[in-house]
Parts: sequence; C-alpha cells; structure tokens
Amino acid sequence: MSFEIKNGIKLEELALKRLQKKKQRMRNLLKIALPDEAIYREIMLSLGYKENKLQFLELAMITPYSEIRKLKDRKLIELALLHRAGFEDAHGKIDNFDFSLKMDRKVWKLRGVRPYNFPQNRIKQISQLLSLTADMGIFSFFKMRIEENYNDNWTNDFKENQKIANQIVKEIMNFPGIGLDRKQDMFFNIILPFFLVVYEDEKNQSMMHFLNVVFEYHKPLAANYIIEESMKMLNIKKVKSVKEYFGLIQYYYDTKGGMENEES
Repeated sequence: MSFEIKNGIKLEELALKRLQKKKQRMRNLLKIALPDEAIYREIMLSLGYKENKLQFLELAMITPYSEIRKLKDRKLIELALLHRAGFEDAHGKIDNFDFSLKMDRKVWKLRGVRPYNFPQNRIKQISQLLSLTADMGIFSFFKMRIEENYNDNWTNDFKENQKIANQIVKEIMNFPGIGLDRKQDMFFNIILPFFLVVYEDEKNQSMMHFLNVVFEYHKPLAANYIIEESMKMLNIKKVKSVKEYFGLIQYYYDTKGGMENEES
C-alpha cells in the first residue's frame, strides 16, 4: 500500500499506528490481568458499543472469567450474567453463587439501541462462547485456533491472498452466538493485537508474520460513518483491506481529534 495522504504520511503508516495503539492497550492490560481475564474483559467491553461499554466492563469485573469457568453450562452462565447485570433474579437457580453482586438495571442505556443489540441479547449471545471456552480457557481457545490455522503459502495475487485470509479468520472465529461481521470486528480489534503482543513476548517471528499478513490482506470490516467520512475527505472510492480500513479510522481521529470511543 503506498497511498500518500499529505506530508509524506501514508495510509499504511496510519494503519500501523492504529494497530500499535491497540497492541499497547493489550500490553497494558496484561500488566494488571491474567490472559484469560484480559481477553474476557476486552470482549465484554466490545459488546456495549458506545452506549454500554462501561456497563459491560463493570459486569465483567463483578463476574470475572474465573467464576464463569466454574459455571461451565451456557444457561447458568447466561443466567449469572443477567442476574449480575440487573436484568433477572437468579436466586435459588445457581449453586454457590454470590447473589449480592448486582448492577442497577437503570444504568443500561437502551434508547437508540437496536433490539438485537440490547445488552440482554448480547449477554445471551456471548454466553455461548464463554461456555465453549470454559474447560480450556478463552486464551488457550484462541491461541489454539490461531496456530491451527497458521499458513505460510501466500501468493503474489492479492485477491487470492484475500480469500485465504478471509477463510482463516472465519475458521478462527467459528463459534455460535455472534454474527460474522461482529466476530470479524472482534478479531481485528481484540484478538489479533492481543496475540501479536503474546507472540512478540514469545519471540515467535513466524506467528507474528502470519498475523500481520492476515491483517494485510483480509477484506475491510463493515463500513461506519467514520470510514465514510474519511473516504469523502480523501476522495477514496473503495477500501481494499482491513489494513486500509484501520488507516482510514486513524486518519479520521488524527484529523478530527476527539475521543476514540467507537468500537472500530
């Protein structure tokens, strides 16, 4: 990618800047939380979009992943989270559970949120992944998936490489409960930067290269108003990859300023 914006700055450089910021966030999180808890908190945070991010983070803090793993069963995990979120009363339905920890239902913002994205529904959706990972742990679950899908047979054809990268992410994120677009967002905003940090610490150059190539070729994420605004400002007609997508997001924030509080 060699698209120059101004003063010698390239879209690729902005993409790497954004990725580096996400990696630093993960590195900082790993200083205060174990890998399982770190990934869990970031995934829970992402479920809230801009309206309920802090609420989902609070829910993750009062219902840590270590407690989730003990429940194991999807229905119990769902009920526990709904209780702690203040949406349901689970008294008498879960053994050895602290029912005193409970958020006020009123803290959740529902106005302007599509019903599909209501926190109650997001809790039900994510409970499937949490149950699926309870035995091995969510860190090991994604690490195993990434390494099982390792590929070093890339070609000189962009479209062919994009097909390969798209399929790799589908396989890694192949679990029920959440739609493909949201899982792709989750992969590139959480899983990929998190494991780039992990593999950097392990000095595993091949896995770092693998994830960076996936980042280079995978199709762009679903467009939002930030992407659309950046494309207009730069007179770009098409976004080719998730890497360009990241560059456009960073360009928007570098140009417009303000808080980066979107999920992208």
